[in-house]
Amino acid sequence: MGPHRSKNHQLGGAVNVAETLGGRFTGQHRTVLVLLNPAAGQGRHAARIQRHLAEYASPDLKLIVPDPTDHQEQLRQAHEIIGAGADAVVIFGGDGMVHAAVQLLAGTQVPLGVVPTGTGNDFARGAGIARRATIKTLRNLLHHLGQPELATAEVDALRVRITAAGQPPQECWAANSVNIGFDARVNQRANQLRAVPGPLRYLTALAQTVPSFRPIPFSITVDGENAERRDSALVCLQNGPFIGGGIPLAPGARADDGLLDLSVVQPLSRPGLVALFPLLMLRGHSMLRPLKTDQHQRVLVDVPPQVPIYADGDELVAGADRQCQVEVLLQPRALRLLG
Repeated sequence: MGPHRSKNHQLGGAVNVAETLGGRFTGQHRTVLVLLNPAAGQGRHAARIQRHLAEYASPDLKLIVPDPTDHQEQLRQAHEIIGAGADAVVIFGGDGMVHAAVQLLAGTQVPLGVVPTGTGNDFARGAGIARRATIKTLRNLLHHLGQPELATAEVDALRVRITAAGQPPQECWAANSVNIGFDARVNQRANQLRAVPGPLRYLTALAQTVPSFRPIPFSITVDGENAERRDSALVCLQNGPFIGGGIPLAPGARADDGLLDLSVVQPLSRPGLVALFPLLMLRGHSMLRPLKTDQHQRVLVDVPPQVPIYADGDELVAGADRQCQVEVLLQPRALRLLG
């Protein structure tokens, strides 16, 4: 990707860090959009991030940081900045921020840099991005962005379409996974437990979800073949190996292999549901005969009423009062990642 001649673009509410600093002019202009999640954009942590961003900002590397306190306004500004010719996007956050970024960037040539600061960070895990060295990761990204040529890698993404009778289709991209069934209900419950510390939130939600959970009758069609009814505990369509904050449901999944991994868990007893995720964390897949994982390019799932659907940890359907169909299509090389 060649150098972009910056238009010194400034939108209302956006902070252009580079405008406050001098710098050596080399003729290589690059405009980078920086998106902070609301937690990262407030208080002392925000000041620390801004300080490190300012160290690298210069007339040659313009960093635009929209105010994250209003997420919808932040995304509106991001859309405009990308349309005006941003050369790259860097996000601070977890899977939810990755999900927001992939809506903006999938199918474009604008690369994405991820600084993982979320609770789950499953996409970052699968992509091999360091998760406990926030400032080091940021410094490495900004260093790369200051080079004449950007080092990037192409990865796949999932195109999701949800249809239900009498309602307009709902479409989005997913970077890491689409979750339907038990794990989606656990995720739904975990999002309600804000007072519980991050590492314990998913386990607490798991314990609270198990007693009332029952197997779900799905109809699944893969790659245009005949539909197959499967009573299942969960159906998960993955672009990466991890879900739920590091659970390796499909350890062989890769985001650059041109295939999506369909994991289906057959009905389990309550003790089996409780043991499911701990066994997966221990890589005890060989002991989990109800788990089956196959690779495909296109999957259709007919979902009964009242079943939640999640993508990258974000709720797509809370549990509709009518049946819906979820179509997930693997789109090869849809997203560029900064090295």
